[in-house]
Amino acid sequence: MPHRPAVTTRMRRACTALGLALLTSLAHAEPAPPVIRIGAPDLTTTAKPYAPGLLGIAHERQQLEQAFAAQGVKVQWHFFRGAGPAINEAFANGQLDFAFLGDLAAIIGRANGLDTRVLLAGRGTNLFLASTAQANIHRLQDLKGKRVALYRGTADQLSLGRALASVGLSERDLKVTNLDWSAANAALLAGQIDATWSNYNLLTLRAKGIEVPVSTKTLPLTATTQATLVGSGAFLAKYPEATQTVVNALVSDAAWVQQPEHYQQYLLAQEQASGIPAALAREESAGANLNFRFSPRLDPFIRASLADSVAQAEQLRLIRHPFDVQAWFASAFVEKALVDLHLQATWPDYDRDGQAIKQPGS
Repeated sequence: MPHRPAVTTRMRRACTALGLALLTSLAHAEPAPPVIRIGAPDLTTTAKPYAPGLLGIAHERQQLEQAFAAQGVKVQWHFFRGAGPAINEAFANGQLDFAFLGDLAAIIGRANGLDTRVLLAGRGTNLFLASTAQANIHRLQDLKGKRVALYRGTADQLSLGRALASVGLSERDLKVTNLDWSAANAALLAGQIDATWSNYNLLTLRAKGIEVPVSTKTLPLTATTQATLVGSGAFLAKYPEATQTVVNALVSDAAWVQQPEHYQQYLLAQEQASGIPAALAREESAGANLNFRFSPRLDPFIRASLADSVAQAEQLRLIRHPFDVQAWFASAFVEKALVDLHLQATWPDYDRDGQAIKQPGS
């Protein structure tokens, strides 16, 4: 639609102006605290903790440590096997300043009163359905009445809900058991459940006779999982400069990793750091648009996806108090990072369906 780029540009300018005005008007803002505390789900298969995505790159390269070294600021990393629920608990206890969260976990935290702000986004991660051969599951419709393990309270739950909705089903049509990822894999191998829905680590189970008949790779982009970097609202208000330093580092990594040759380097480094085979990660991302996947912008796709996820979470009774999603975004930081790093033209906006929106003058 021809009017969309102008609307998007006006919206971004308004959000950025508002955010920058807030940042510059904070009378008690300070450059940096003595310690910056960062939380991430631990996805490693080894004894060494590992953070996913852009945080994983920054952690592996110690970029944040280097960025704050001159100020004497320490960076503490906290890795959580309990994923989103454990990270939200740490936020509630005042133990974290920033965290990488899937969309549902971030939404649940905000709906339960956590003072967080969305700083940048990750998007388009594919999930997979793994099933026993005996369950005779070949398509999503075959899940009706089946015993399915799902890690409730994580982005996986919303993704499965969107996938089921595409074929006219919902969680109510399944016999769902709430299990974390490790427990679900064990239950599947033991034949205690028929299927489970999760990330590409499920692909490792094929060597043990488990089938992977369905994934979001054949579904609309809206069925994939989205992620967020969230920051404590109090931290952002008190330390906007430090917040900007964190965001700038991650946006720089996003520009680096979206290059195909660098992405392959990243997968190999991820394999060494986490034990996750690079071949599986390549299979998960085969055919993906890396520009879309690594765009940090809080564009219409992310805004619509999170708004839809809030509505879905309320419908599933995962949250009791829906909230204004647009007020959750702190877009000024990522937009300033793009200017600081001369990356304004690197990523277009993507519409709610994941299609690039032509920018004015492009």
